[in-house]
Amino acid sequence: MGDGGEMGEQRTNTKKTLLNLLIAVTILAAVIFLLLLLPAFVETTMPNDSYMIKITGLSDLAVNGTATVMIPVPANAEGELVIFESSSVLQPAGWRTAIRETPYGKMIAFTTTEDYAQDISRPTGEFETKEAPRLLVPVLATPDNVSVAEFARSSGGTYTTVVFLDGFVSPPENATSISFDLEYRGGGGMKYLIEEDTWTATVNTAVSSTESGFVPVPAEYHVIPGGIHL
Repeated sequence: MGDGGEMGEQRTNTKKTLLNLLIAVTILAAVIFLLLLLPAFVETTMPNDSYMIKITGLSDLAVNGTATVMIPVPANAEGELVIFESSSVLQPAGWRTAIRETPYGKMIAFTTTEDYAQDISRPTGEFETKEAPRLLVPVLATPDNVSVAEFARSSGGTYTTVVFLDGFVSPPENATSISFDLEYRGGGGMKYLIEEDTWTATVNTAVSSTESGFVPVPAEYHVIPGGIHL
């Protein structure tokens, strides 16, 4: 009876030891996991706005006094600009740049009074605190004529925006193409391991140098879904 009691007590002690060891290992694993995860958990990345602007085919054109090129500007579905609003915008060589109000809404306007125009190629970017869908505006038309807000909440598609040309001398017999390569990318911020959506809008089109005034052009809108980032 004595031996049986001692063996039972030993088994109990062994179980307690194993249980304590298991608890210690679990706590150690949890601490290591938290130490590895904590930096990523507290890391915060601000949403970013970048706009690559490349307009070529201008360098062959003479200027008749003052020439103007206008392109879409990044904004949310309500038309509020998400970039350039409080800055001097970007000033490519040979051009003056400003945000200009048009019958279709705000646009980026490049103007020059030089004898000959120069191509425009400038990247720009800044951090943005607003977490909302955004695209290149003005928006002249959307698929199935849905509202801009509804279209911005979709996964993407092709819509119609507009560019503007004026003041260039381009005889019809010497007509060339002006290429617009515009790429906007916004969002993508991260907080508490949750990455927000990334919104992209691009214009890749060519317009005849004989065009003057507003010219509707196609644009592509695409949403890259966010999610948990480990």
